[in-house]
Amino acid sequence: MIEVRGIDGIKLMKEMVECCNRKRLTLTPHYDPSVEEFVVNEVLSVFKTFEEVQVKAEEEKK
Repeated sequence: MIEVRGIDGIKLMKEMVECCNRKRLTLTPHYDPSVEEFVVNEVLSVFKTFEEVQVKAEEEKK
């Protein structure tokens, strides 16, 4: 009984390893500087907006 479960466990681990070896979608093979610039600008604008909202909230508090 234990041996059968052990073999099933090994087969399951083998399937998981094979699944992990599949290619994943990443930005590296399709690197585009314009996309990076766009993302950076979007993130910076979100941070700037957040900061402005925080400053406005602090001023209203006073």
